[in-house]
Amino acid sequence: MTKTKINILTCLIGFSQIYAWATTYYLPAILVKIVALEWGQSYTAIVGGFSWALLIGGIFAPKIGSWIEEEGGLRPLTVGSLLMGIGLIFLAQAHGLLMWYSAWTIIGFGMALGLFNAAFAAIGRLLGQKSKKIIIRITLISGFATLVWPLTTYLTDTLGWRTMVLIYAIPHIILWAPLFYFTIPRAVPEHTEEPPSNNLILPEKVKIVFYLLAFYAVLRAMVGTTISVNIINMFEGLSIAAGTAAVIASLIGPSQIVGRLLEMYFGRTFDPIHSTLFWSAMLPFAIFILIFVGNALAPAFAIGYGMSNGVLTITMGILPMILFGANGYAKIIGKLALPTLIAQAVSPLLFAPMIEHWSASNVFIFAGLLGFAAFLCIAALPIIIRQKHKSEAI
Repeated sequence: MTKTKINILTCLIGFSQIYAWATTYYLPAILVKIVALEWGQSYTAIVGGFSWALLIGGIFAPKIGSWIEEEGGLRPLTVGSLLMGIGLIFLAQAHGLLMWYSAWTIIGFGMALGLFNAAFAAIGRLLGQKSKKIIIRITLISGFATLVWPLTTYLTDTLGWRTMVLIYAIPHIILWAPLFYFTIPRAVPEHTEEPPSNNLILPEKVKIVFYLLAFYAVLRAMVGTTISVNIINMFEGLSIAAGTAAVIASLIGPSQIVGRLLEMYFGRTFDPIHSTLFWSAMLPFAIFILIFVGNALAPAFAIGYGMSNGVLTITMGILPMILFGANGYAKIIGKLALPTLIAQAVSPLLFAPMIEHWSASNVFIFAGLLGFAAFLCIAALPIIIRQKHKSEAI
């Protein structure tokens, strides 16, 4: 592909990700309480539809990865946009839990085919090792998805949530799906034998490295989901006023973008694994300075957590290619997405009793321990790679 076509594809996927995330994954933050009150249902019953959508995406992620590996991203990304649009139309017509869960089932398939995992797999299958910079640029662009929240709130307040959802459905069907269909190349390159330098891992260590990366992704997903859903309440549990807590929490989104910018401009000078190690360490460090130094450093926690979480998206897009190579990259992404999405789906329900009965400090400490365990998973990777180099030297 020419540089111009690559830039066009980068912009298309990047801006489509802003829209896709804003109108699916970030929608429950606005809808759940409104719908629960309107229908007289519990918060758990309504948010369960979103968890179900993530679970659906996780279950089918390996199959989707294999599909993209076989024929590229044209049809998966196109179908994903169509399903997100259709699912939103169904959502707007829902008047009870059956229709609500049915709509989120369709949206769940759409997210699995249209969000980061599928997009990264499509780019990786098309561009191979050249996709690393493109993945970073896409995550940078898509980091602005949360800025659509004010528009969502405005449309909901002025037109009602059903009309808002219908409005959001239309571009998925008439804009993004056709753009994918006519822009993404139909042909994908043949797999080639990769140079030995790309084989960083001894064959007998491949499964161990995969499991370490999967455990890392699962642990970070558990921490990220728990904090994102409960951060305001957790801050209030530390005796931070509600208004102040909201302001501090708002630093997380922009910090994600800052982290991705830093990784984009300075990360190239570091080995990707050691760069990931640094950003992984930032999460438990940010939590522990908040707990052991005090609330005055709550903004520092929000910034550190946001930057670490923002670079996590890049990590899970690039590290599989660094470690396993370009051949079979889409399949690896799909397999890694399975446990990660399941962890995201079940974490709100698993951690609800903890949030209810534990002190905020203990919840933060537990999250810090999970973050430290995730850091250890990445810390083991250089050791395994050094073993490869030692065996070659012998």
